Amino acid sequence: MIEEIETLLKHWGEQCRCNGEGGGMGSPMATIMEWGGCAPRGTPGSRIILGAGAGPDGVTQEVAAALSEIGRQDERGERLARLAARRYGEDPTPSWLMQMNQAGFSSTARQTYYDLVHALHLRLLQALTRRAEARNHIAVRRTGQSQSILKVASKLRRVS
Repeated sequence: MIEEIETLLKHWGEQCRCNGEGGGMGSPMATIMEWGGCAPRGTPGSRIILGAGAGPDGVTQEVAAALSEIGRQDERGERLARLAARRYGEDPTPSWLMQMNQAGFSSTARQTYYDLVHALHLRLLQALTRRAEARNHIAVRRTGQSQSILKVASKLRRVS
């Protein structure tokens, strides 16, 4: 088990439980329905946005994207992604045997469960590393120096 990845996954699970998978601001129509007209204008901005409705943070979104990538790799990856959802996303956490069963693994050995959690951690570490590298180095200049995504995007904006 990789302790740093375990911490990331626990954070991901907590954020998903508290904030859901997505977030965002309410629509104007929802505000009208909630307040029965225009919302009061006593203080600018919302005071409850950080408590609920703001959605998951950036780290959580990155972990969720990496888990989705793992789930699309192959059948075992799909099962590992389901195991992550059961182990970290549910409260109270089901027993390890229930997690194995719900994720589609047939073994009933406890060591196999921990081996699968370790395999999940390794795949997640690899996926997060690939995503970070792709974000940092998207294009290579003729001289061999790498460019960041921001440089490429700004150049594309100027050309368009």
